[in-house]
Amino acid sequence: MAKETKIFECINTEASNNCLTVDQLIKEGKINAQIPPNVALYHTPAIEAVNFKPTPNSKIIKRSGAYIVLGSDRPDSNRSGFGAKGSNKAATIDLVVGRMASANKGKGPGFMMNVDNSFTADAARVYISQLTNVDTNFGIAGGDADSAEFGGPSLFQHGCSAVALKADAVRLIGREGIKIVTGKARGTKGESHGEPNSRGGRISQPSPPIELIAGNNVEPRQVPGGKFLPGGTIDTLQPIPLGKNTRDAFVDLHKIIGELWSAVFNLALVQSGVNTAVGVNPIMPWIPSAVAASTPIHLSYVINSLYHTRANATMWELNYTNPAGYKYICSRNVKTT
Repeated sequence: MAKETKIFECINTEASNNCLTVDQLIKEGKINAQIPPNVALYHTPAIEAVNFKPTPNSKIIKRSGAYIVLGSDRPDSNRSGFGAKGSNKAATIDLVVGRMASANKGKGPGFMMNVDNSFTADAARVYISQLTNVDTNFGIAGGDADSAEFGGPSLFQHGCSAVALKADAVRLIGREGIKIVTGKARGTKGESHGEPNSRGGRISQPSPPIELIAGNNVEPRQVPGGKFLPGGTIDTLQPIPLGKNTRDAFVDLHKIIGELWSAVFNLALVQSGVNTAVGVNPIMPWIPSAVAASTPIHLSYVINSLYHTRANATMWELNYTNPAGYKYICSRNVKTT
């Protein structure tokens, strides 16, 4: 987020009262009787900073920098998108505020400049289109959905219906839950293969992926090797582990470690008995003395340590794999398939 938030951009025109501040307007007595025009105080109209270039097939509803544009797919100029290719199946609703807001380090393109759509410089947008290249237009990195594992490049790169939200901050709030679902609707009637996509095509993937990409980057990372750390390639985009399966894996691992513990413990007990038997040797008196010295060490550093290890392993299992544990690895609120 920006360190400073600028809420006012001075547009120095005669109609804007020479960019007077609120304090100056109060001191000059211009607010007490009547609010001056075109200063945007108390939700009064403000001067439009830019002019949006319309297209012949568009209908524009605008007010104070907020736009609703009804038309066809147009990510940039009138030469872009499926609307420029003459598609009559690319109906689009574009909700935009703050056109070219980030241009020129936040100063905008200039007063009353004519501008096109800009999916990078416009402040916030909700883009609803019947046919668009959503990933390409918004500069989104390709994920596993575009890999050969899922049938090659997806419709996201070749045109599909899409709803895109973009702003400095996006919040989805559900008072009683949020579901992010991919795939066909259940119980669809009238289609032999279930619900088709928006172009009437068959949805071949039974479970289309959900990909969360932080930083808009999916390129693998190269890790340099060293004396104690082997180098290699690490995938940036990786599957999310399933909580219950991960818990079961840890439980099974705990059992395996327990079996190893039992084997070492039994070996230690047997060895203690062997040492005791070997220690009775009047012919070689140095052996009993060595056994007497090693036995307490054997009990303290082997058998006692094994007891501590068993206790720690039990607590580890309770803390991480048991629902009552304070560090239970399964989320109680967020679930995935």
